[in-house]
Amino acid sequence: MAVAAVGCGGGGDRRPAPGAPAVAEGLTDLGRRLPERIRTAREIRVGSDVSYAPVEFYDAFAPDVLDRPVGDPEPQVRGIDPDLATELGRKLGVRFTFVNTGFDQLIPSLRDGDFDLIISSMTATPERAREISFLEYFQAGTSILVPRGNPERIGSMADLCGNTVTLQSGTIHEELVADQQRDCAGRRIRARPLASGTQVVLEVKFGRADAALADFPVAAYNAKVSGQGADFQVVGEQIDPGPYGIGVRKDDNDLRQVLQEALQAIIQDGSYDRVLTKWNVTDGSLKTAKVLGAP
Repeated sequence: MAVAAVGCGGGGDRRPAPGAPAVAEGLTDLGRRLPERIRTAREIRVGSDVSYAPVEFYDAFAPDVLDRPVGDPEPQVRGIDPDLATELGRKLGVRFTFVNTGFDQLIPSLRDGDFDLIISSMTATPERAREISFLEYFQAGTSILVPRGNPERIGSMADLCGNTVTLQSGTIHEELVADQQRDCAGRRIRARPLASGTQVVLEVKFGRADAALADFPVAAYNAKVSGQGADFQVVGEQIDPGPYGIGVRKDDNDLRQVLQEALQAIIQDGSYDRVLTKWNVTDGSLKTAKVLGAP
């Protein structure tokens, strides 16, 4: 199955990107149990903040893009989530189309019906599960990313006190900073929430922040590829590892059930493990396919 990407915007054209491969196979037996709107379109529309390499990102904005030779292929959505979506699509006989949306707008947009699912490095928290349901599929904690050499000698959340720290708005990282602020006394963290995960990292690269908070796969990937490993390093241990979840509207029961069975199928046949191995994130494996927040 193909994974396509489209932009997000008010009333814009949301058709699959030009040249996106057609869905060649028919609906599978499992796919025939999808909601009628999806069976008819042969497409599942996915809300995602496509700025979070290696989980979901446009190839043109990957940290190593400036190190590549001229003439590489046109940018496309890549990463752990798109690859898992491709495997799920094979089990269903549908295309997954990623709709690029700001992270803090994902849940409201899902509830408004702008797309069918959220797959976007979203931690499945009890608070979010009051609004939508989740299908757990991966787990990761928060990491601290600093310039290579660690000039401010940061090694933990406590060391962020008195420093400028970037993080993505609307994420669990805001809660981590708020909790730490209570112990910072007069040396408060100068937190800078930003809309884009890419910008969170770039502010550190260009010396406008002392550290960034990012999910572990994102921090590790940037430390490995940006500047061929010369720009960043990850410090300290992962903080509060938790599950990522595929977000589904609470009343979309058929879609949630079919996706759960498709996820179980790719776990059982090894497709899930192959994707995680490709991106060197097998430590994030979570094979329970547990539902959180079902009505």
